[in-house]
Amino acid sequence: MTNPKDQKDPQIDIAKLQNDLSAMTETAKRAMADLQNFKRRTEEERAEIQIFANLQLLQAIFPAIDNLARAFDTLPDDLKDHEFIKGIEATEKNLLTALQDLGLETIDETGIPADPYLHEVLMEGEGEKGQVTKVFEKGYAFKGKAIKAAKVEVGKG
Repeated sequence: MTNPKDQKDPQIDIAKLQNDLSAMTETAKRAMADLQNFKRRTEEERAEIQIFANLQLLQAIFPAIDNLARAFDTLPDDLKDHEFIKGIEATEKNLLTALQDLGLETIDETGIPADPYLHEVLMEGEGEKGQVTKVFEKGYAFKGKAIKAAKVEVGKG
């Protein structure tokens, strides 16, 4: 026979189980929140790494893009209609379109105020004071942030 003193009060057991359940529920909620935060931070870091890798690639190919632009600007008239040149122009256009699809934008407007974040002023010339009058070399922005300043001439007024 069991001694009545050895028996536990069922109400005490239920209260303890409810407290344990509440504590475990809070722990599970915190763990889920931590997991969601970890996933979000990981995704943000992955996106930053991808942008950094894209920037490195862009910085490496800007000289080639600039050289192609200079070559087309100085192309003799008798070669402009040559099929070989048209093929190179089409290739350049495809490359620039692909880069634009990734978020690259050109900085090459004239008639706007010079901005030290967007423009490297090489010289002053005729025109409205502080306005970009000529672009010598295009600049570029990537995903809205200037990464290569345009080389420009501004008006002296």
